[in-house]
Amino acid sequence: MKLQTARRLAITTACATFGLLLIGGLVHNTRSSLACPDWPLCFGSAFPKMVGGVFYEHSHRLAATTVGLLTVALAVLLGLRGRRMLWLGLGAVGLVVFQGVLGGLTVIYRLPTMVSTSHLAVSLIFFCLLLYIAFQLREPDAAPLAVSPSLRRLIAIAAGAVFLQSLVGALMRHLGAGLACIDFPMCRGALWPTGVHPSVQLHAAHRLFAVVAGALVCGVAVKAWRAAEGRRALRALAVALPVVVLFQIALGVASILTFLAVVPVTAHLGGAALLLGDLVVLFLATRSAATVTVTAPQRALPDSLPEREFHA
Repeated sequence: MKLQTARRLAITTACATFGLLLIGGLVHNTRSSLACPDWPLCFGSAFPKMVGGVFYEHSHRLAATTVGLLTVALAVLLGLRGRRMLWLGLGAVGLVVFQGVLGGLTVIYRLPTMVSTSHLAVSLIFFCLLLYIAFQLREPDAAPLAVSPSLRRLIAIAAGAVFLQSLVGALMRHLGAGLACIDFPMCRGALWPTGVHPSVQLHAAHRLFAVVAGALVCGVAVKAWRAAEGRRALRALAVALPVVVLFQIALGVASILTFLAVVPVTAHLGGAALLLGDLVVLFLATRSAATVTVTAPQRALPDSLPEREFHA
């Protein structure tokens, strides 16, 4: 029962963290990041009047507080399961505290680009850690699928590419380069514009690397589908990958065509988190198959060979 409770709490905290990511995206996309000029209170109150940008900004803080409390409760349950799980719980709590500090610095120093980008990076790392904790609390009979080491490497590379692409997107957004290119698929008439402001090239880099990351993810999907024969859950994870990639492309285009409308831009962030989470779970649900060298069996030779008759 304790195992199931801890696992459910880990999954709940991961879902709450995903929601927190979306709310954080709303804060930036509605230009509400400094609606509360002080921190950790908002206009000196823990419960300010929730109007205008304060609604988004303070809702984000309240949601972050909820995730923090869930994480502390999860750490307590993990501590009951041994030293290794305790360290995972303490690591999660440490990331939550660090994330809170980054959030405070974002407000105090008026949205410094690197701090804001690091804020997203830590959020994604924390999200992945929760998925790892939930996987470690799985039922003992849920054995990972044995796959080739090359497939696991490809999954890890694809997850790293999605993470990096998310950070490039965040950097682009916080530098105000989201509309540096308003044509599509080209960027100011070229795949890689030259003689332009660096923000334009950052936008172009985000588009070009999206092709690389998308190709890696789709490659994982094909190979994982083939390897997961008979494992419906893993095949569902594999099928979801190209579907989310297509939605990400559509949302990216919509973000440009609507001049960074709140819904497509926020959903674009959510899609990136879903892609990363899918790849992380797929990596955890597989293991490298041991390479076994098979040799042909040797026949034992008799001590003496029978005499043969030779006829002329």
